[in-house]
Amino acid sequence: MLIHNPTTNRRKAAKLLLGLTLLASQAEADWTVAMQRDPLTRQIRCLLSSTPQITSDGYDATPVTLVFNGNSLLVITESKIDPSFGDLQLTVDKNPPIRTDKLDHDMTLVFDQEVSELIQQFRKGSEATAYLRFWPTWPVTQLFPVKFSLIGFSKAHDSMNNNCQPPASATPARTG
Repeated sequence: MLIHNPTTNRRKAAKLLLGLTLLASQAEADWTVAMQRDPLTRQIRCLLSSTPQITSDGYDATPVTLVFNGNSLLVITESKIDPSFGDLQLTVDKNPPIRTDKLDHDMTLVFDQEVSELIQQFRKGSEATAYLRFWPTWPVTQLFPVKFSLIGFSKAHDSMNNNCQPPASATPARTG
């Protein structure tokens, strides 16, 4: 027999709400904005960064981070990237891939074409995947897909466009 107990139901609802709140705050933490040294220009500026993801480079593990500096989207690793196959790319959900072979210091893949299109895909999407190859190329390794959640990207991008500050609508208004 099913018994309705308002106290138990409230506790369950409170636990569910707490769990959802923690999940939402964790998801928003996938993307952060901060004044940092730009990996390309070496100047301090507002950067939008993903949480690093760990992937195999064929021999070891390497962190991979997406960083948007306002002009380019960077895929930064601690392993040398191999562009020789011409198949390095980034996809957002089911959109066509955006390819590049442009590297900075062998460990940063630079997407500096179609950036506004890419940012719109990030704002509307749920997951981005970077497909990377790492050096040495012999023996030939495969493409390594590295997935990034896009939850929280739009909010962080808005903060970036607001000089690294939360948008005015996100700041509680003071009264009195």
